[in-house]
Amino acid sequence: MGLVWNNLPVTPSALPHDWFLVACAAGTVLVLLILIAKIRMHPALALMVAALGLGVASGMPAAKVPVSFTGGVANMMGHIAIVLGMGAILGELLARSGGAGALGEFLIERCGKAGLPWAMLLLGIVVGMPVFFEVGLVLLMPIVAEAARRSNRPPIIAGMPLLAGLSIVHGTLPPHPAAMLAATEYHADLGRTILLGLVAGLPAAAVAGPGFEWLLVRRWKRRKALGIELKDESQTLFAQSQVPTEGPGAPKEDQSRLDAESLPRLAGERADPVPQPAGPVRAAAAVLLPIALICLGSWADSIAAPGSTLNLTLRFTGDANISLMIAVLVALVTLGPRIQTGRHHGRELLRQLCAESFEPIANVLIILAAAGGLSGVLRDSGAAQATVSLALGAKMPPLVLAWLLAVVVRVSMGSATVAMAVAAGVLAPMAGHVGVRPELLVLATGTGSLFLSHVNDPGFWMVQAFFKLELKRTLATWSIMEAIVSTAGLATTLLLAGVMR
Repeated sequence: MGLVWNNLPVTPSALPHDWFLVACAAGTVLVLLILIAKIRMHPALALMVAALGLGVASGMPAAKVPVSFTGGVANMMGHIAIVLGMGAILGELLARSGGAGALGEFLIERCGKAGLPWAMLLLGIVVGMPVFFEVGLVLLMPIVAEAARRSNRPPIIAGMPLLAGLSIVHGTLPPHPAAMLAATEYHADLGRTILLGLVAGLPAAAVAGPGFEWLLVRRWKRRKALGIELKDESQTLFAQSQVPTEGPGAPKEDQSRLDAESLPRLAGERADPVPQPAGPVRAAAAVLLPIALICLGSWADSIAAPGSTLNLTLRFTGDANISLMIAVLVALVTLGPRIQTGRHHGRELLRQLCAESFEPIANVLIILAAAGGLSGVLRDSGAAQATVSLALGAKMPPLVLAWLLAVVVRVSMGSATVAMAVAAGVLAPMAGHVGVRPELLVLATGTGSLFLSHVNDPGFWMVQAFFKLELKRTLATWSIMEAIVSTAGLATTLLLAGVMR
């Protein structure tokens, strides 16, 4: 008996028309590769072109193609827009209050040289939970510089565990955009996704971070004993503490944020002394509060009787939108007065800070909206159902299939978010039909989307610029680390699936 998904039949045996629809889906991925990698089109525009082209090529009525696309956009944005917005505010508060830096210094101060790589890994995971990879890297560069100085090692080696921690949470843990998108597509429980993501992600990050760092240190020491030294090992590491934050030498973007003229003047406005930065306890509480609320919401039935007031309250506060909103409101009270500026710490300053925090996520939101539109067309055209039919009859395990598809898109396009969006959009229909927990599909897709960052990935160039590495050196460190964390992540996900079977 065939399965039914989206009111369309899904059977393990593929029909001739199914092969045509699968060819349309494969052609859509190929078109995306050409538009983004070769023509250098923006991913959002490329996703729109590919989605609308798929609708027409698959035989959908022309009038229904835009409706399907906008329906997919609405479905995606309804799940992730507020989550991303609240996460951006929380990340901005952590950055501007000094909380992220204080948390890093706290960990480093309490770890010896032997424990420093593990402290850096933990720091990358904790700080990376509420902020984007790029934001986390900028925030933590001064900590990397201090770790390199204390360990007397090249910055890229000292920073490898931190990069692994930032990377694994970026790809596997909601409310990060890619993981949130996949969780939405696969209808995965957010609390379980976070919990299983930590269980599978921590060992993978340990292998790619402290484990890979150990190999790099051994190689570096052998080269040093032979008198061989690469010129990019001794260069000054870029760090926020080395860049002027005020005055003529400040970067234009940072200067505009700190310039009093960038904010509306208030009647009776005054310049106040710069407050003490937020401490590590405040920072950790701000990071962990939404995670705790989401997890408690997922376990509500185990904590309180279904239908009870406590159960309903836990489910309400455990919603991703509500939990992040609560975390932001608490952070405005706990971190808001610690914002590192001499301006009056009033409501207008916090309002402006919230507005500024939305600017960096505008590009991500548009890409995800277009990815949601592509998912809608894939479903309504029947291409997704045809792909499921073939997948159900294939010998490849679904977790490996999800990982492999994300790897192909990631290596070809460079963007982890686009890789996860395409893979999840194509494979979402099979989430409930293959006997695999949807949370594990999120992890498999997420780890696949991290594989082998190279020259078509903006993160590659960011790492190269911040660590002042040559191209070959970046490929030999950052790119290899991403391949390791992705492969190890698949291994731990498969192991977890075997244990939970």
